[in-house]
Amino acid sequence: MEVCYRNMIYITGDTHGDIDYKKLLKLVDANLTHKDFLIICGDAGICWSYDSLKYHLDLYNKLGCTVLYVDGNHENFDILSEMPVVEYMGALMHQIDKRIFHIFRGEVLTIDEIKFLCIGGAVSIDKMYRTPHISWWKDEEITNNDVNNAIENLKKVDYKVDYVITHCTDTKTVLKNFGFKRDVCTDQLMFIDRVVEYKKWYFGHYHFDTNIDDKKECLYKRIVGLNIEN
Repeated sequence: MEVCYRNMIYITGDTHGDIDYKKLLKLVDANLTHKDFLIICGDAGICWSYDSLKYHLDLYNKLGCTVLYVDGNHENFDILSEMPVVEYMGALMHQIDKRIFHIFRGEVLTIDEIKFLCIGGAVSIDKMYRTPHISWWKDEEITNNDVNNAIENLKKVDYKVDYVITHCTDTKTVLKNFGFKRDVCTDQLMFIDRVVEYKKWYFGHYHFDTNIDDKKECLYKRIVGLNIEN
């Protein structure tokens, strides 16, 4: 039987509200529908301030697709906490708008039987220059509860997913490939390679487009497309 690919899942790195939105313009012209999905690997920046929220929602709704994102370290967690909590595609999320969602840490998202382990969070290396609850939030850090939630959800799928979506990546990868220091969030993600069976791990945060190996890829300007079988 011939397989027909009608819809797509797109994955990209940080968008920072409108700052790095330009790369998404190619999707605006692609005639996407709500059956297509864009997954952002953190620092979406859609909920950055109350003043810019409507502007950002209008921008991302222009894409035509359903937008899903994990949080990064540049998110307004105060605004996110006010959004309604829903279960969508098997995962708990904040519903930001009709077709825009923020995925909770440790959730397993399922789109047409394709499973994604989603864990947002990262440490801001410039937090000493930022203002609490205006440009920095302590909620940016991955906690033990986030990891425990991931483990509980992974048990339900026998620790097997197709893809991993995070903002930062694990300590081993950071030290070997980026030359940055380890931190509490990169340490928290070390469990993934120990216990999770996956095909590919996508992450953002480092503002590079690079394949670490055949299993891990850092995304920034690049957009990866996955086919949804129908």
